[in-house]
Amino acid sequence: MRVREHLLLSTAAAAVAAPWLKKDTWIPFASSILIDVDHYLWYVISHRTLSLRDALTFFNQADPPQTASMKFMHQPLFLGLLLFLAARFRSRLLFLILAGLLFHVSLDAIHITQMSRLKRTLSEEAASVCGECNRFVDELQLHTHTVTNNLLDRYNPKHFVVLCPECHELAHQK
Repeated sequence: MRVREHLLLSTAAAAVAAPWLKKDTWIPFASSILIDVDHYLWYVISHRTLSLRDALTFFNQADPPQTASMKFMHQPLFLGLLLFLAARFRSRLLFLILAGLLFHVSLDAIHITQMSRLKRTLSEEAASVCGECNRFVDELQLHTHTVTNNLLDRYNPKHFVVLCPECHELAHQK
């Protein structure tokens, strides 16, 4: 899910929660956005550079690698540890941080499910033939060719195409 989409949905959730959380609304909001700093930290450690531009280039490539270590704050062990600490110390702050993290992880889970469904459906419709070069490929990759500003239309198949890995990489270089 794009950062912009996380921002919009987290803002909407914060607005809904504001009557109950009052001045503390910013805590789950901030944690739901800042959780993605774990991607950058992984990049800094694994690539030994502080370049934010290089990190963005890496994560915006056609099919960046996905490992548990690059999303350590998204993992059940981290979230469980935070839950344990929040309960152990009866900390409202830690519970609110956890709420924001869980909101973000929930959005990611929905996104992954929707994207997997789209990839499977479009690959079946294409009969494993690349939409660009017309080659038969065992494993096509999903590519967003139209970015919509309407979140309700985000997972509409008309915004996506399935491509072979080579054409997908070329599409990201344009």
